[in-house]
Amino acid sequence: MTLLKSFWKFSRPHTIIGTSLSVLALYFISLGTTGNGSSARNLDQMLAVWFACLCGNVYIVGLNQLYDVEIDRINKPDLPLASEEFTIQQGKLIVATTGILSLLIAGFAGVWLLATVGISLLIGSAYSMTPILLKQFPFLAAFCILTVRGNIVK
Repeated sequence: MTLLKSFWKFSRPHTIIGTSLSVLALYFISLGTTGNGSSARNLDQMLAVWFACLCGNVYIVGLNQLYDVEIDRINKPDLPLASEEFTIQQGKLIVATTGILSLLIAGFAGVWLLATVGISLLIGSAYSMTPILLKQFPFLAAFCILTVRGNIVK
């Protein structure tokens, strides 16, 4: 149970909730506009989108934590990497696994989802990773978050 609790904290629950609500809302909007609300395929597609987006979400927030361990030890000491509930190697494994899973699931679900998830992962990577590290520039950091949350995900 401790491992699941640590993973939940690592995934940054507020972003998981936001991603879940976005996917669910878009699913219901699509049902209303297509008039095909009883199709099992629609539900399968929604579940694939949801899981791909959740994996992408964990990749992005996990990558950010990997690059911010020292800062998080001061500002967010309860995060699993900062508190050493997870090792750096475990964090890297989670990030790599969820990144790969998000792309694989999106690829199987369709080219548009793959493009959406791929662009989101690229922006999330550029936000956190050196040498680009877009989060060091307030305007670009806000632009990254707005683009992924506001335009690409929704």
